[in-house]
Amino acid sequence: MKRGSYVAIIKLIDIAKNLGLSLTTVSRALNDHKEVSSETKELVRKTAEEMGYVPNKFAQTLALKKSHLISLLYDDYQESISYQSFTFEIIAGVRNYFGSTPYDIIIVPGNLKSSRREPLKNICYSRGIEGLFVVGIRTNDLYLEELKEDFIPAVIVDYPLLTKKVSYIQSDNLKGCRLAVDYLASKGHKKIAFINGHNLAAVSPLRLKGYQIALRKNGLLCDESIIKTGNYTEKSGYDTAKQLFAERADFSAIFAASDLMAVGAIKAIRERGLKVPEDIAVVGFDDVFFAEYSHPSLTTIRQHKFDLGYMGAKELHKIIENPEGPRKKKKLDVELVIRESA
Repeated sequence: MKRGSYVAIIKLIDIAKNLGLSLTTVSRALNDHKEVSSETKELVRKTAEEMGYVPNKFAQTLALKKSHLISLLYDDYQESISYQSFTFEIIAGVRNYFGSTPYDIIIVPGNLKSSRREPLKNICYSRGIEGLFVVGIRTNDLYLEELKEDFIPAVIVDYPLLTKKVSYIQSDNLKGCRLAVDYLASKGHKKIAFINGHNLAAVSPLRLKGYQIALRKNGLLCDESIIKTGNYTEKSGYDTAKQLFAERADFSAIFAASDLMAVGAIKAIRERGLKVPEDIAVVGFDDVFFAEYSHPSLTTIRQHKFDLGYMGAKELHKIIENPEGPRKKKKLDVELVIRESA
């Protein structure tokens, strides 16, 4: 094709003019209307094919009010490979579920916190979206206010919003923290430091609560001086572990609210000339891809990321197909994976 050339878009009116038929007759012929003769239908179809006519699927879905489009919205401005791996496992679960349905998925990465991001309603209405699956949202994200308006069926991972059209799914964070602390306590650890994530993540308060409940259950003192806050990154785990050592050195274990922070803590422990787990035991949370291959391999709480996506997609499908049905939160089980670090 020569530069500057273009392909003409053939419309129904072009076919009608070519055949000397009315627009209504052509439309009815292409839609197999019973009032149009077989000969006319065949003529119109043959002419449409010869002229290169392509049906406007978007216009058809608008007329039917059914696009069968799902938008998968996630925050790609968190550059951590661990976060991206976690997210992509969830996405794989979503795609696997909807792969056996008539629905197609539009993946919309973006900065959920940017004031310049496209309004959620624009994303949905301009594309004919029927439902939203949201990953990586934080407590201060601008999209939250739009989701609370309840204008579209949606499922959110890890943020507890439950309305007429919005549901959420998350792992059992309280149980995960209990498993971690119970295990460390069973190994004789009485001073278990905790590195939590920032409170912009809705799971952070839950993980702190789970840690505190588990300490009390095991008859251990909850010492606020060995509870620190990071931001789910390796560097924050490293910095907070160094802070713990600078302030006190009488703890024998660290439980980190993410595997990345656990790996950062291990680096700080080694720099102090100590060994893991002989001197300080370390447990993480998530079981991301590198946990098994870190040195030492990481004892951690496994979240079933694929299932978060699959079961969340199943719930979204239910909301779309039955908008008047009851909404309920979904909580997925977690498990302790014992490796070398504890």
